[in-house]
Amino acid sequence: MNIVGFIGSPRKDGNTAWLVRQILEGAREAGAETRAWHSGELDIRPCQGCLGCKQGEPGCVIDDDMQALYAALEGADVLVLGSPLYMGQMSAQTKAFTDRLFAQISPRFSPHYTERAAKKALVLAFTQGNPDSGMFQPYYDYTKRVFQML
Repeated sequence: MNIVGFIGSPRKDGNTAWLVRQILEGAREAGAETRAWHSGELDIRPCQGCLGCKQGEPGCVIDDDMQALYAALEGADVLVLGSPLYMGQMSAQTKAFTDRLFAQISPRFSPHYTERAAKKALVLAFTQGNPDSGMFQPYYDYTKRVFQML
C-alpha cells in the first residue's frame, strides 16, 4: 500500500503536522510505503480556472510543485489530507491543493479521469482548537461529500 500525506498547515511542527505524521507512522509500521508533503515547503499556485487541464494533454498547465504531487498521487492508494481549521474551514494552503486536484481526479469534468483515481481512499486529518469537538462536524461531513463527488 502506498500512502501520501499532505500537511496543509503553515506551521511545520504544529498539531496538523504531528497528526499526519502519526497516521503515516502507524501505516509504515503496518507495512505501507508513505511520503509526506508540507505545504510550507511547496510552491502551489491557486487554480486559475482556465480549464487547460480539460484540453490537450492530461494534467494542470500550471508549472509548479503540484506537478510532483500529481506524480506521487498517481501511484498512491490513500491520501491523508491534513489541515487546521481556520474560520471553520480548511487552511488556504489546503484549499489551493484541493482545488488543483480538479485537474486529475474529477470524472465529471476530466476526459483524463481513470478508475485508479476513483479507488483512492481519503483520510481527513483536520485539527481545531474549539473545546466542542463536534463544533465543525458539518464542515467535516461537507468536505467528505465533496471528495465523494469527485
